[in-house]
Amino acid sequence: MENTLYIALSRQTGLWNQLDMVANNLANVNTTGYKGVQPHFTEYLSKSKTDEHLIDDRLAFVHDFGIVRDFSEGIFSATGNPFDLAIHGPSYFVVETPEGIRYTRNGQLKINDEGMLVTAANYPVLDDRNRPIFIAPEETRFDVTRDGTILTENGPVATLQTVEFADQQKLRATYGGLYRNTENNPMTAVRPNVEQGMIEKSNVNAVVEMSNMIKLQRAYENIQMMIDSEHTRRQNALQVYARSGS
Repeated sequence: MENTLYIALSRQTGLWNQLDMVANNLANVNTTGYKGVQPHFTEYLSKSKTDEHLIDDRLAFVHDFGIVRDFSEGIFSATGNPFDLAIHGPSYFVVETPEGIRYTRNGQLKINDEGMLVTAANYPVLDDRNRPIFIAPEETRFDVTRDGTILTENGPVATLQTVEFADQQKLRATYGGLYRNTENNPMTAVRPNVEQGMIEKSNVNAVVEMSNMIKLQRAYENIQMMIDSEHTRRQNALQVYARSGS
């Protein structure tokens, strides 16, 4: 008798987690370089403990297996800031953090007090030799070519390190638009396509996510109604059984 409730609760738990992901997507709709997430569901089959085999002895539960991230490119928006960079395709900028090397699509950069090119969170951006990039105090020009070469009035300074991954789904988001590499070996981008004075906006569509949230809330409420109805049915059945046995 409890199988119906267990299956419904498994689906309700999955919907709750999906609502949490939609809420996170909406919260990051204006976050530069953010990539939306979606749940990955699978069917979990369990043997029924009842002796009734009217249809099948397997019970199908809902199991939210994990997260699938949408790595499609977001819209590029012009800022006019020469330190804002966006990169086309599946490439990433490489930055150094206290926890190790991280990768990002957020190209909102700046020069710190030491003349180092850093992210908005003050993490050094690395060049193609895996070194921080410095701009001399007297240099006022800052240009970046399509291949990531940084130029000042004194000529080339460095080339941004840009990498790609065979399977982006194996990247793990950490914080601040950074990704941690888990099982991939980063490969140098063959043809990086960097745009200066641009940022890549989040690829989340707020209208679609709001629509998804409404649908999920309704589905959650419908399952709750079914659980309540099943609970009432069982209570009524127990009362009838008690009266008949007295």
